[in-house]
Amino acid sequence: MRLSLHPITPESRLMRKVLEVFANGGVIVYPTDSGYSLGCDALNKAAVNKLYHLKREIKKYYMALMMLDFGLVTEFAKVDTTAFRYMRKLVPGPYTFILPATTHGKKVLDVKRAEIGVRMPDCPFGHALSLIKPDFVLLTTAAKIREDENFTDPVEIDSVFGNDVDLVVDIGPVAVNPTTIISLVNGQPEVIREGAGEIP
Repeated sequence: MRLSLHPITPESRLMRKVLEVFANGGVIVYPTDSGYSLGCDALNKAAVNKLYHLKREIKKYYMALMMLDFGLVTEFAKVDTTAFRYMRKLVPGPYTFILPATTHGKKVLDVKRAEIGVRMPDCPFGHALSLIKPDFVLLTTAAKIREDENFTDPVEIDSVFGNDVDLVVDIGPVAVNPTTIISLVNGQPEVIREGAGEIP
C-alpha cells in the first residue's frame, strides 16, 4: 500500500495511520533527510526480525536507531560528556553516530556488537512523527534490499518491493544523500564515511 503525504506539512490524520502500521509490527518505507528509508518499531521484536529478513541479501547491512528526542539516546547508547556536546551541535541532521551500546540497546537490535548507530534526522516526516509520539524509536536503514539499488521515486519503490513491506509513504521523489557516519566510540570523533552532513 502506498500513502501520499504532503512533503512539507504531513497531515496529522495520515501520520496517525502510519503510526498504526508501525504499532501493528509493520515495516514501512518513509522519507528522511538522506533519502527514502526502510524501518520499523525498534521495540517490536517481530517487526525487527522481519526487517532483518528483508535485508538478508546485504550481508553487512547498515541499520541505526532513529529518534527525534535527544534524551532517548542514553537508553540505547553510552554517551559521555564529549560525545554529548559534539552530537548536540549537529542534530537534527544527516548524521549517523556510532556509540557504545547499552545492554538495552544490544537487546533491541538483537546483536552481539558492542556499538550501536543513532540517527536524528531533520525532515518533515520525522518531525510530524515526533509531534504525535515523541518517544517513538525506529530501527532504520536505506530503502534498498540489494547493494546496487538506489531508489528516489516512491512509485518505483512500491513497484519493486511494495509487496515485501506494509506501507510506502509517498512525498514524491527524494534524492539519495547518504548520512555522514561518525564514530564516537573512543571518545573522539572519527569520520567513518563522508556524506551529506558537514564535518565540523
